[in-house]
Amino acid sequence: GVPIGALLARGQAADVLVPGSHASTYGGNPLACAAGLAVAQYICDHDLLTCAKERGDQLSAGLGKLAEKYPNVLADTRGWGLLKGIKINDD
Repeated sequence: GVPIGALLARGQAADVLVPGSHASTYGGNPLACAAGLAVAQYICDHDLLTCAKERGDQLSAGLGKLAEKYPNVLADTRGWGLLKGIKINDD
């Protein structure tokens, strides 16, 4: 992989960041930008965000079924997208 860094700011935070006041080791070089653009293009071309949402919904449903099936073991499931957590009962 090729590392790339970026920073976004708005409001008062953006007002204090004048050109030259913030830098990134991995930000802005031509190779990193070309790699980042290629990855962004691949994500768009292959509709990976929709796929990730569908898999996240599928995972949520499956974890919910497990929590219903094993309420003595699983207290809760939560998360966003494909980043999920399961709270296990202390008992």
